[in-house]
Amino acid sequence: MQIEVELTEHDHSNFYREYGFRMKWKLKAVILLLVDFLICICLNILVWQLVILFVFLLFPFFFVIPYYVSRANFKRQYSNALSPLSHKVYMPFVIGIEIIDEGGERFLRYEGVKRAGKTRNYVFLILSSDEYYILPHWCFSSYYQIDQFLNLVRTGIANAKGVVQSPPATFKPGYLIGLLCLVPLIGGITGIVLVILGLVHYKDKIFVIIGTVGIIITVSLYGSLFYFSQHTDVFKSDFAELTQTQINDLVKNIEFYKLQNGTYPDSLQQLDSKESAISIYDTMNGLNTGSKANPYHYIKAGNRYVLFSVGMDGKPNTADDIYPTLTHADTSKLGFIRKR
Repeated sequence: MQIEVELTEHDHSNFYREYGFRMKWKLKAVILLLVDFLICICLNILVWQLVILFVFLLFPFFFVIPYYVSRANFKRQYSNALSPLSHKVYMPFVIGIEIIDEGGERFLRYEGVKRAGKTRNYVFLILSSDEYYILPHWCFSSYYQIDQFLNLVRTGIANAKGVVQSPPATFKPGYLIGLLCLVPLIGGITGIVLVILGLVHYKDKIFVIIGTVGIIITVSLYGSLFYFSQHTDVFKSDFAELTQTQINDLVKNIEFYKLQNGTYPDSLQQLDSKESAISIYDTMNGLNTGSKANPYHYIKAGNRYVLFSVGMDGKPNTADDIYPTLTHADTSKLGFIRKR
């Protein structure tokens, strides 16, 4: 195999962009989004505006900074090279590559090569000294020849280091299913399916990793939401407003019951029926106990009655109990005993 290469300054600058900014951009984008969601989950913030803001804040660390660091390093090597634009001929062998240019011949042994790979338009060799060689794709006769060249070089590097070379990881379209792990409700199910497929069907650790990450994200998301609902006063205050509205409406239903039956109900269950749209259950009590809500506190006292909610602390007869709040004119002829 013999590859003839003649480069321009544009080839070098284009390679800098591809290597530092575009190379593995899909993988970096996925990692960026995962880090973004994990940060938001840890901060208990899932507002889309802030999610997008964190993406912009993290973007330089995944794309811009790596690009400028690699470009500066490559430019330094370019300026120190004797003939970076000269015509070169590459002939790979089992133990190294013979490179011929206007300065003469050089035999590059594989133990001196740190990394070999390809970007969108170039094959590259990065040496242990940080020097680099690039071979444009159009210098090869086919994509098969590109793969053949890289396999030969990578095998030579592995043999020189005494490492058993494993086949290079390739991206499979099925990996894109992992994006569903970021969708609420179905993310955990998708994660479990991917783990099972990775272990049983495909024997692919990438599927297992993607599925595990999906399960972790789902558990973290709903765990943080549960914690938020149980331990924040802002969330509980919304339930307090709902409770106040329900208990005010419940007074009207109790009074209507007396109007129909001549007496107040012995318990709130007498108001509860399939046809009734009222709620007799204390949402604040269910919020604090984490179990099914109990009915509002109702005690019939002759021709009067006591009615209230347990409030945020979940305990009756404390300062935060919630009582019906109707105007004095409304309650003057009603039976419920106002809080004193």
